[in-house]
Amino acid sequence: MTSSTPRRPRRRWITAVVSVVGVLVVLGVAGELVLRSVIDDRIETATTDLPPGMSVARDDTPALWQVATGRATLRVEVTPEALTDAARTATDLPELELTPASDGLVARLPLSIAGGEQTADVLLSVTAEAGQAVLRADTVEVGGLSLPVATLADQLGDSQLNQLAEGVAFPEGEDQVAISSAQATEDGLELGAEVAMW
Repeated sequence: MTSSTPRRPRRRWITAVVSVVGVLVVLGVAGELVLRSVIDDRIETATTDLPPGMSVARDDTPALWQVATGRATLRVEVTPEALTDAARTATDLPELELTPASDGLVARLPLSIAGGEQTADVLLSVTAEAGQAVLRADTVEVGGLSLPVATLADQLGDSQLNQLAEGVAFPEGEDQVAISSAQATEDGLELGAEVAMW
């Protein structure tokens, strides 16, 4: 028996394993690319009716994992203009304006104080809680004074400020969408969301 005889079967076995692994890698990459395309097409179809200033994109989670779990992970970006339009519609305050700040959002709105109307800056934080994004007012700045929202809301009897102090959650009534992260950025609001695919 020569020393080369046992090596040939071993080489064949190694070649077979490497070939199988190579084929699996190629199939995995091809599957990932096809599934990314399918997910992107579904996102594009679902977001055609979004208002201007909102964009939705697939995040960096592998598409194979998203399909295996049945939940697509998305990144939603909302510009300050789109936030302002949505807030005006939800609150019936045509003068309301939302702008991004270093630590959250600022809602500029008129308040009736002592029989007159003054513009107040309401500092809002945004968090993800129980599958929803929650906007919560921290403080109000009026006439150079910074006051806790709950205190000012109680003194003025303003139910909208009370609601902001308690927090406004969105989206409402959506069991298909779960907000996993929320943060204010220089460009507006960025949300991480998981959406049921099937």
